[in-house]
Amino acid sequence: MQVLVRSKISNADLDAIHQLDTSFSATSVYQVAVREDGFRLRETPVPPLSRRYDLTEGVTAGSRPWDLYALAVTDTRPVGFMATTYERWNGRQVVNELHVAPTHRRRGLARELLGLVAVTARENGARELWLETQNVNIAAVRAYRRLGFVLTGIDTTRYLPPYDDEVALFMSAPVPPPFADPAAVPPPSADPAAVPPFADPAGDGG
Repeated sequence: MQVLVRSKISNADLDAIHQLDTSFSATSVYQVAVREDGFRLRETPVPPLSRRYDLTEGVTAGSRPWDLYALAVTDTRPVGFMATTYERWNGRQVVNELHVAPTHRRRGLARELLGLVAVTARENGARELWLETQNVNIAAVRAYRRLGFVLTGIDTTRYLPPYDDEVALFMSAPVPPPFADPAAVPPPSADPAAVPPFADPAGDGG
């Protein structure tokens, strides 16, 4: 497997990202009860459900100035994607997107991609890592908790149809020191000449 890092995305990159399987299934969700003094989350069984999010829409909407992108490929297939941005006003390194294909989950790829986020966060002097997931994706919540994230907030009205039945869950983690990185990865290069394009998976390290 090869993790390709870029500071800008080309049309070829978008085509590769669009091929990534972001689907997941669940048989339970976090039901959110609104209380006078806050909210309560309770894991509740539900009939099997599945979701698949369109990454190209999220990557291009509003010309978002995300700072760093990474795509994991194996045998010419995209199997993981990450995008991150530093928000200077509050010192957060935001994980805008983090997706791993079903075939490569629980293999450490999310940890490796978050390692790139941690490297960037330290370079920016960020005070924390921050991300968003959904109440219907309990597997992701559990994975983030294993990686040191904790729940810091929710938004019950964030999403438009067809996802308006979902609740946004916000999670954060402290920026780890170098020796505690989720993955031992070199600092990413923002020089397009030094990093191969997403659409060129040659040299897969397996």
